[in-house]
Amino acid sequence: MDELKNRLMSLEDSLERARALYEEFFTREDERLSGSLWLERMTTLHVLGQELKPGSRVMDLGCGAGVYSLPLAKAGHSVLAADLVPHHVETLKGRAEPGMALKVLCQDAQSAVDAQEDAGFDAVLCLGPMYHLRTRAERLRLMVSCRRLLKPGGQLFVSFINNDWVIAEMTLNGEDAAYILEGDYDQSTFRCEDFPFVFHTLDQADAELRDAGLVVARRVNADGLNEIMSEKFSVFTPGQRAAWFRYHLYLCEQPQHLGACNHWLYVCR
Repeated sequence: MDELKNRLMSLEDSLERARALYEEFFTREDERLSGSLWLERMTTLHVLGQELKPGSRVMDLGCGAGVYSLPLAKAGHSVLAADLVPHHVETLKGRAEPGMALKVLCQDAQSAVDAQEDAGFDAVLCLGPMYHLRTRAERLRLMVSCRRLLKPGGQLFVSFINNDWVIAEMTLNGEDAAYILEGDYDQSTFRCEDFPFVFHTLDQADAELRDAGLVVARRVNADGLNEIMSEKFSVFTPGQRAAWFRYHLYLCEQPQHLGACNHWLYVCR
């Protein structure tokens, strides 16, 4: 692990580091959201189902193996998906069904966006790139570029990882509770080291979206206790899971619960 960390840390370029991370460590990313971390997937699909008009044209940036591209295409939307990791792209292509309006590019998010014409999409999904773009300038550039792609009334969906919940998750659900004493964070500010992902506070995420010229319509706690209590969630019956999901939807946009999650989903215009 230390050898891999040292190698990844030596990669200064955001794209090189992200590609290496998924090719050498998170090699089964396609199973993550469809497995133990089901609540983030269900919440995101629920919000997309509420917001997208039938037959929307959607761009899915950092699409992975298609956890959102596939159900959206199956629901009748036209999807252009892009990911910089070749095995993600090949997995997604292999899972596509005949008749789906789904095109897949092996390309990083910024390059994929730059190649598109203005105002060509009803929605752009950016549900992964903010985890990997290491500088504020890179993140703002991508969000501004995504805004250019939206038709009038179009929406940008953006996800961030919650800096403050990382400490709780690593301490209570990690390999060693000593993280609270020895973890990679500043103990005076509680700012985590941006490794292997980029972490945001809620205020920081709000500010970056605002500075990109976006108006936030919704802020959603995407996964609640799912990661920190993954073992308990894993033994839920289908009925318990459905009941918890209803409870989570009741909580997830209440301001007092926004901090208690690993991932936020923003709906922007």
